[in-house]
Amino acid sequence: MKLLCRFSPEIIRQPILADTIIDTGVKIDIERATVDASSGEIVINVPEERCRSVVDYLRKKGVDVTRLGEAIAKDEERCIHCGACVSVCPVDAHRYEHDWSVRLDRSACVQCRACITACPVSVLKLSSP
Repeated sequence: MKLLCRFSPEIIRQPILADTIIDTGVKIDIERATVDASSGEIVINVPEERCRSVVDYLRKKGVDVTRLGEAIAKDEERCIHCGACVSVCPVDAHRYEHDWSVRLDRSACVQCRACITACPVSVLKLSSP
């Protein structure tokens, strides 16, 4: 399960993810992170069966946590398979198939939105969680 975690300036310098891993025993994959001195936004992936314990722990620490749904929606009928999304995707969620059509692996998507900006025919959009 992918979770979007937002850290406020008051807690950004605390080792919250490290504490979460130690205290819950759950392995956490960091898929995308933007952190500076005043705020942070991190997308993590946790096992579905342990998601509740991680969410509860992070919220107790003051982290704003949102479960992410299916990441990117694609209008397959309007897609021209140009590959603009393939070239900008940092995790290879967009890729060419054997027939040269572009396919999206939604489970790999980290919702960086680079593909949405790059798409020349606007067939990609962020799905609602």
